[in-house]
Amino acid sequence: MTAPAVGAAVGPLSMFLSLQRLIMVSGANRDFAPTHIDNEAAREGGAPAAYADIMFVFTMIDRLLLEWAGPAAVLRRIGPVKLHDFVLCGEPLEVTGTVGRVTPAAAPDGRPGTEVEVEIAFVQGERRPVTGRGHVWLPA
Repeated sequence: MTAPAVGAAVGPLSMFLSLQRLIMVSGANRDFAPTHIDNEAAREGGAPAAYADIMFVFTMIDRLLLEWAGPAAVLRRIGPVKLHDFVLCGEPLEVTGTVGRVTPAAAPDGRPGTEVEVEIAFVQGERRPVTGRGHVWLPA
C-alpha cells in the first residue's frame, strides 16, 4: 500500500452485534462478567442490554487497521481510546476511520516507511459509543 492521503477513509467494518457474538468473544477472552453475556444482568447494572468488553473494542480497532493496511503493515499503537457509551448487542455496528496524519518513519529494523494515524469511531445508529486513534506503519 502506498502512503494514503490525509482525510482518506479507512473501512468501514460492519456487522450485526448479536448476543451470541458477545458470548463467543467473552469465552475467547475468558471474561464472563454477566454484563457482557446476559441482557438482564446488564439492565440490572444500568445498561440497556449486554455490551462489549474492552478486548472486543481493541480487537475491532486492530482488525479495521490491519485489514485496511494489508499484510506488510505493522500496528504500532492503539490509543487513546474513549468509551462514551456502551457498545450494545442487538444493534448493527460500524467501525470506521479517517486518516488524520501521515509521517515518514523508519521501522525498528531501519526500513523506510510511513506512520499513519487514523481517527476511529464506532457507530451504532445515531450513537458513537467509542472514539480513538490507531497508528500503523507502512513500508515504503
